[in-house]
Amino acid sequence: MKDKVAQLTALRKQLLLQMPDLSTVLPGSLLSRMVRCNKPGCRFCEKGKGKGHGPIWILSVSLGNRQVRQIPIPSELKEEVEQSLRAFAQLQKVLKQIAQVNLELLKERKRQRP
Repeated sequence: MKDKVAQLTALRKQLLLQMPDLSTVLPGSLLSRMVRCNKPGCRFCEKGKGKGHGPIWILSVSLGNRQVRQIPIPSELKEEVEQSLRAFAQLQKVLKQIAQVNLELLKERKRQRP
């Protein structure tokens, strides 16, 4: 049984090494939108022909309480934002795995009690 505790502890240490740099994580989703200016004669927005201006990149972040914040992202920051969103997803994945290992450790320690 102590061997199982050691295995779980080693697994947890291994999972901690998979954590992304926390200073880079960013929650939310990156959306692209085409925008219409509706100016007369705009070749991008012509009815039936034009698709609009864009794509415009928007970071959509849930603030809780049914509130969503949408932040326009310049094209030159798009890749950085995508990496930060991936880092956040990786963080969540690893945290769930660590929590599962911690639960198994708790069960194992409970069994070892006299």
